[in-house]
Amino acid sequence: MKILLAPMAALAETGGPSSRIRLLAEGFREVGIEVATCAAEDVNFREIEGVRNYFLDVPMPMGLPKVIATRTFPVAQKLGITSRKTVTSFDQVLRFTGNLEYKYLRKSVESLRQAVKEFRPDAVYSEFNISAMIAARKEGLPLFATVSYPTQHSFANDPSLAKGLNRLLRELELPEVESALQLFDWADRAFCPSIRELEPMDREDVCYVGALKTLDKTPADGESNRGAVGMAPADDKSNRGAPQKKKRNKVLVYMGNGTVSAKQTMQVVSRVFCGTGYEVYIASSYLPEGTTLNVHVAPRWDFDTLLDEAVLFINHGGQNSIMDGLIHGVPQIMVPGKVFERQYNAKSVMENKAGVSLSYRNFNEENLSVIAEKVARSKSSRQNAAALGKKLTAGGGVKTVVSEVIGYIS
Repeated sequence: MKILLAPMAALAETGGPSSRIRLLAEGFREVGIEVATCAAEDVNFREIEGVRNYFLDVPMPMGLPKVIATRTFPVAQKLGITSRKTVTSFDQVLRFTGNLEYKYLRKSVESLRQAVKEFRPDAVYSEFNISAMIAARKEGLPLFATVSYPTQHSFANDPSLAKGLNRLLRELELPEVESALQLFDWADRAFCPSIRELEPMDREDVCYVGALKTLDKTPADGESNRGAVGMAPADDKSNRGAPQKKKRNKVLVYMGNGTVSAKQTMQVVSRVFCGTGYEVYIASSYLPEGTTLNVHVAPRWDFDTLLDEAVLFINHGGQNSIMDGLIHGVPQIMVPGKVFERQYNAKSVMENKAGVSLSYRNFNEENLSVIAEKVARSKSSRQNAAALGKKLTAGGGVKTVVSEVIGYIS
């Protein structure tokens, strides 16, 4: 059996699709399924050892010429200029990243169809890659796709952006759509890497698999955080002489391609935490790598290791970040900015009392200092985060996806 995996491509930093594809590739290979990818070698691309990758063009933001986009876009991202636009539907994300441009769609669908002809897979798996959905439909192959609550057509859509897409669909003699989000309905089986408590979709064809990422151990229960809450870790004398659990004294920060710029993130976080008893780790490819006192900056960190010792996770509300925090039982402060999907994710976590959503307008030293101390000291937030984490890990993750795919194809 063979399967072709295709993540959404983007010039912007958006690691979710590519990281989930890597997890899926490992899961399929573990049961003997031959895997290939058709992934653009963009800023999020990471080669998977032993897996062939077929060529896919990198879409240019807003369909700009490559020479302009590649020179100006990284600078605009670093300054936060690209994140000031309000995004109200996933159609707009596809438009902004260039994935809805007619010329790109035509090239990318052709590249995927060529990959299908060469690799001859039994099925295609789309990780938010609409070109893969079109290619699978045209080639008559079973299509599997990742879905989420806020990217549903019924949640929010923008039909005005479907002109180029429908032009291509007509050329390929495929049915037109009201918006690009209806392409997700073409999937023979859809997988939601979450749980109903967080993303309650009313669709019979959706399989909830929990977090794709698995842990060697269950999330902390909150009690293990004793002695490591507040803006300076406390010295709990009552525990002296007793076996010590792993001390949580780390604060993790990942704002990705969010409304709050990397520069502002660095300034505010440093002012709040610099010189405290916490070790702070900021992940950003838009900041100079280095360490100032207890604040460490690098393009990426091993969050699985650091979250085991974290008392707080500050992030932009992206799904991968939310999932990572919860499966490690870490309460979160989310700054979703102007992006609808992140706003939904942050609201969902907050309604489940496992974190706090903070408006980008209020992301400053005074507000973050107060909220961080409140969340870090909240025993109930830690317990709620851990409870959600246990449900996420109980979903089976990649193993459930693999089992369902094999069952469908066989």
